[in-house]
Amino acid sequence: MASGTTTMTIVHSTGVFTHNVLWCHCPGSGHQQHSQLLKAGLFPASISRPQTAFTFDVLDHFLIDALECKTSAMSFFQKLCRLTNNASPDSVPDRYHELMRVSHQFRDLMNQKRFGFGHDMEVKPGAGQLALFCPACPQPGVNMPLSWQDKWLIMQRYVVDGNFTAQHMNMKQPHLDVTLSDGLGYMVTEGDYQVHLSSAVENEKKPSCSNHRAVNVANTNRMAATACAHHGCFVPHSVVDFQKGEQ
Repeated sequence: MASGTTTMTIVHSTGVFTHNVLWCHCPGSGHQQHSQLLKAGLFPASISRPQTAFTFDVLDHFLIDALECKTSAMSFFQKLCRLTNNASPDSVPDRYHELMRVSHQFRDLMNQKRFGFGHDMEVKPGAGQLALFCPACPQPGVNMPLSWQDKWLIMQRYVVDGNFTAQHMNMKQPHLDVTLSDGLGYMVTEGDYQVHLSSAVENEKKPSCSNHRAVNVANTNRMAATACAHHGCFVPHSVVDFQKGEQ
């Protein structure tokens, strides 16, 4: 193997492969290996001395499979192992944990790009700016004039409801769930929400009813969301996890 060459594991939509990568050292090319991989359409699993990379194609396929087919990361990677070596899939290098981490980062970067923040590092997205609101509801400056206050018949109507069957919120290792866009999408900012909960606990009064379902699940995590009343679209920066039932 030539000097300056790295043996890398490349994960593509057709399988998992091993290649020798010779890094470019031309003047002006930049010696950052992760930058060279990104320019070649490969997403590195780490910034320092990357040894695994995922093609943009396989990351796109994974996101579509997860959205439309509800495919888990484990099942998706097992499919790639079968495509690589159907006779002995266990001999394929295991890059499941790398897929989980890289797909998380890739999804966040693509979301920022879609909302116009992908190439501007000076302006950071604010609360709820990485989420879309209902396109049919009246929005000043978006689909109606800014002087909409003069038209009293036009107004936004909201509904609030909870989901008491969100079982996937119970994670085995919640400390590993690191957010990359806290409060920038539909979920509220975690820090501000915890402060609000702390103040609510201080003024809490125990209910007298012992059979109400919302009270019985007061100490469990369930989702609650605000949506437009006409179309059911979630309002950005309004989804929370219930900490005290429907209180």
